[in-house]
Amino acid sequence: MREQSHLGAAGVREAIYRETGVFRTVRSVEAHASRIHVSLKVRPQCPECGVIGVRLVRTTGMCPLCTERLHVEEERAYNELLQAEAAGVEGAELEALQREYARLRQANSRLRRRYGLRGKRERG
Repeated sequence: MREQSHLGAAGVREAIYRETGVFRTVRSVEAHASRIHVSLKVRPQCPECGVIGVRLVRTTGMCPLCTERLHVEEERAYNELLQAEAAGVEGAELEALQREYARLRQANSRLRRRYGLRGKRERG
């Protein structure tokens, strides 16, 4: 009864029935708890870590510690996603293309100046 007291009188009654098969009334559970000085106050329990009697965060339904762990894991996963995307965009291939583009622009500029040719804008 002490281990299940945070569930309240009805929860303790169901736990006793599951464990022993004995059906007790809510009133008999309350009377027995009063005799052995056990509080039957319903207290919240974190579904993640099982801690009893802490305030649960409304958005997650977990204790503050588990909620922060969840937030850290979500941010870590998001960070890995962003790093993977950044690696795909800013990889060696992108740098090689940028160098090739700069080399070709410079070569075209030199050819235009040497031979007096028109630029891209002037060609229309």
